[in-house]
Amino acid sequence: MKKFILNIIVFIVLLTLLVFGMNRNYFPAKATGNDGYIGAIVDKHAYADKTKSPRIIFCGGSSIAFGIDSKMIEQATGLPVVNMGINGSLGLDFILNQARYVARPNDIVIVSVEYNLSEEGSYKFKQEAARIYPPASNFFKHTISQRINDFFVSDFQHNFFITFSHLTNRKLREFPKNVVYSRSSFNENGDVVRNFDPHPSHDFLQKFELNHIPNPDIAPLNSFKSFADERKIKVYFLFPSLDELAYKPKKHVVSIIANEYNEGMHIPRLNKPEDSVFPDSLFYDTEYHLVPAGKKIRTQKILDLLKEKGIVKVK
Repeated sequence: MKKFILNIIVFIVLLTLLVFGMNRNYFPAKATGNDGYIGAIVDKHAYADKTKSPRIIFCGGSSIAFGIDSKMIEQATGLPVVNMGINGSLGLDFILNQARYVARPNDIVIVSVEYNLSEEGSYKFKQEAARIYPPASNFFKHTISQRINDFFVSDFQHNFFITFSHLTNRKLREFPKNVVYSRSSFNENGDVVRNFDPHPSHDFLQKFELNHIPNPDIAPLNSFKSFADERKIKVYFLFPSLDELAYKPKKHVVSIIANEYNEGMHIPRLNKPEDSVFPDSLFYDTEYHLVPAGKKIRTQKILDLLKEKGIVKVK
């Protein structure tokens, strides 16, 4: 009986070691989907790593990726600008932990997140980010069941396929590089810069939902403020850009959310929600995504605020 149990233990150990060895992502920078939109996380961190502080760092979801002109801010302030915005599906927890990872003393961090942004986000989306950029695994929580499933099923299948394909010189499926939602659409600062006129259908306005719930974002934002204060990092909050046709029917809800921020959030607010509302003609395919012309207008507003509040010198 003891021998049988010992054999079982040895088998489990050997199986675990085998899976561990085969489950390593030996080619993270060449992972399938790397050229997709989420692949930009690699370039954003590479740029952040090489820029010297003090810097202006923008954090948020895709409204930030599509919503600022970093080069314009650099030219006006003389400071390096890093746009860490990718997608709100990563969740506020991921976004703020990423900011903790990137920010240094004397940096200026401007947080701008979509309304009622989920703190947890999509695990699948976060998992993909971690596959392409392994340090991102530390930006979100993993339950025990998720770790077990990742190790023995999801990551095993993914990483084994990638490794096997490279060892056998098998060509991997490539992501289209000539579309807006691709890694190649970002410039070195992290802005989406691909020219994506003409505008697609604005059916998204019919699907936009914004209902009042107790604000889920205040507590994690205050936690980040405490982190920033301890490390002499300046942090400010900017309301997200929003299509006026989406804003008008939800004006009352937005006002309630803004009041909750005013009463409970410790991060200084640079503007009011209505200051970030723009004409429908300046939006692309969601109520948060500005086209290049809209991005220029919003960026100038941000520069005016930075100058008005005395945060940085603006030419």
